[in-house]
This record gives sequence, C-alpha cells and structure tokens, in this order.
Amino acid sequence: MRQAGVTLLDELTQTASIGPIDAAKHLRRFAQARARLAAHLATTKPELVLLIDFGDFNLPVVAPLAKQAGCRVVYYVSPQVWAWGRFRLRWVKRYVDRMLVLFKFEETFYQQAGVPVTWVGHPLPETARASCSREQAQRDFGLNPWRVTVGLLPGSRTGEIVRHLPLLLATARQIVWQMPGAQFLLSKTSEVPEHVFRPLAGQRDIEIHTAVDRFYDGLQVMDVAIVASGTATLEAALFDVPMVVVYRTSLPTYLAARMVVRVPQVALVNVLAGDTIVPEFIQHHAQPHRIAQEVVGLLRDEPRRVAMRQALHALRDQLGPPGAVERAARAVLEEIAH
Repeated sequence: MRQAGVTLLDELTQTASIGPIDAAKHLRRFAQARARLAAHLATTKPELVLLIDFGDFNLPVVAPLAKQAGCRVVYYVSPQVWAWGRFRLRWVKRYVDRMLVLFKFEETFYQQAGVPVTWVGHPLPETARASCSREQAQRDFGLNPWRVTVGLLPGSRTGEIVRHLPLLLATARQIVWQMPGAQFLLSKTSEVPEHVFRPLAGQRDIEIHTAVDRFYDGLQVMDVAIVASGTATLEAALFDVPMVVVYRTSLPTYLAARMVVRVPQVALVNVLAGDTIVPEFIQHHAQPHRIAQEVVGLLRDEPRRVAMRQALHALRDQLGPPGAVERAARAVLEEIAH
C-alpha cells in the first residue's frame, strides 16, 4: 500500500501473530494504534473505511471506531468466520455495511446470515505468474533438471518459519534416506530476518537450494512440495504442484483452536474442494517420518500425482473470472455513492 501511494498511520506487520497467546505480546502496540486511528477518524471524517483481512483487530477494534465516526464500512477479504469464532458474526452484522469475499461459498455463508455481501473472486489467478521459464528457473536456482525437486515452504511469518523449518529439514533427511537423488528448494523472503534461517547452516547431508523473493518461479520447478498451511497451498495449487500440508503452532494456541474450529480440514485447498485432496499433518501428527513417507509415496506414484494435479487444477473455477481487484474497487465506489 505504501508503494501504491497510501499514507500509513501505523505499520502493524511486525505484530503478525499466530493465536491469542502470541498476540497478547503486542497488546500495548495495538492500543497505541487504536488511539492513533480514533484521532485520525475524528479529524478527517472519511465517508468510508475499507477493512482488509486482519479480523482479530479490524472487527472488534477498527469497525466500531469507524461506525462511531459515522463512516460506512466495507470489509475486503473476509475473516474466516465460517471456520472458527462464529461469535464474531455479531460484529459483522453490527458494523459492516458490505462484505467483499474471495470465495463463492463465503457469499452463500453471509447471505444465509443476512449480511450484505458481494463475491468479487480471488486475485491470485491473475497475479500468480512466474517471471521466467521452468528451465531458466532451474538454472537460476542451481537445480539438476534430471533429479526430483522437493519444495520446502515453511510459511511467510517469522513465527511460522521458526516452528516449521527444523521440521522440514528433518523431513528432508528422511526423504534423502529413501530417495538419495532428491534435491530441495527452499522458498525464502528477504523480509524475514536472516537469523530465522539459521537451522540451514551446516546442512551438508541434504542438498538445499534457495529461491529468495521468487516464490512463483520456485513453485514451477517443484515436483512435490511440503507446504505450511495458508495461502501458499492455494498458490501451489495454481501451479498444479502436488503437496503435503503441515502446520505446527504453540500448544495453547492449538488447544484453543480445537475448541473453536468448525471445519474438518485445515488446508485451504481441501476446504475449497470439500474433501481431502492433499494430505494434512497438523501439530503432533506433523512428524518427519510420516511426512517423508507421504512425499516419497507421491514421488513414486505417478498416477496419484496426476490425479492430485487434476483435483488442484479443478479448484480454479471456484476463484472466479479475471478482474477480481477491479470488481472489488467498483464495489467500494458503489458503497461510497450509496
């Protein structure tokens, strides 16, 4: 948004947390952000406030402030109210004038709840594009095109990477023990501090290459990927990459999630499919030998890989036609003119 010319009142990306325990560490920062926003709304009196994702802050904090200031409220990228914390639906009904959703099933959910909703579709089919050919990417990353490449996608947040990277490295060792010719490509971002990737140091028993800030270029060269649950599963699906999904979080957060989550699958691709099309290993089930067994099984079973690719490819129809961002912008302008 800064690159697009938006003036930022605050920068909360460093407070990205997994669950209430982690978020509690940033309560003071959230309180300061709330006070700054309240003062801004009081002095500028905007006609409309556009909330984007970040449901644990936007719904209980920003939306009420906006309504108190007399603003219309549009919410873009719905919080996963349909999956957990349905008590938050009361905030949506009270404070949100229109919900803009990425997925068709979300439109049905909000219609049944009596919330004004517009399905705009997902922007990823247009934005998830590689910048070069598969062959060029293999050369750039130093990969041998004659060997199988296993992708390692530990997540985008620092906390996720800290928890998942050692798990993925241990899994890679198990895979190499069964398939000595396997090579690995780790997706990294320069926005994450380099010390987070310290477990990579001294990894001489497994061949790990890195793709820094080239997520989509990396996806296109992966034969199978081990993916931390999140949007990355959908991005991998758009490149038809067979995958195994993993996720670990702190024990208190996991126990809290078990009490409120209302969907049988965790991976977004499985949620969209309404079925388990990719295997999931969550929390204590995420053990290196189990994940490695699944990855090796996929690599050795071409018909299964083909079937998984076909199932992932079929999900594209649920993301809507091109023009998702334009439809979202148009919906916001219509609310202003309301």
